[in-house]
Amino acid sequence: MWAILVLIVSSIPKLGVQTLPFPGCDKVAHFIEYLILGMSLRYWSRSSRKAHLIGGIAFGLFDEIHQAYIPGREASPLDFAADAAGVTFGYLFFRKWD
Repeated sequence: MWAILVLIVSSIPKLGVQTLPFPGCDKVAHFIEYLILGMSLRYWSRSSRKAHLIGGIAFGLFDEIHQAYIPGREASPLDFAADAAGVTFGYLFFRKWD
């Protein structure tokens, strides 16, 4: 369900210039968004755990490519890096309680 929500939000075109509260704010948002995805993947996976982590990172790449086709959006390597870091950290962080 979280992955569907991520795709819905990333499908919303950007309207005009947006002011960010601080530089890099969007990277923090990407990290948190994918942190939740990583934790969810770890919680729900019971086998092929590495495959689920790789799938989460691949989903981040797919989402960035997908955004290249949305008006006002772009595919950003830095956003993908924040996505991959978030999903990895969330996945490994949740492992502590698994």
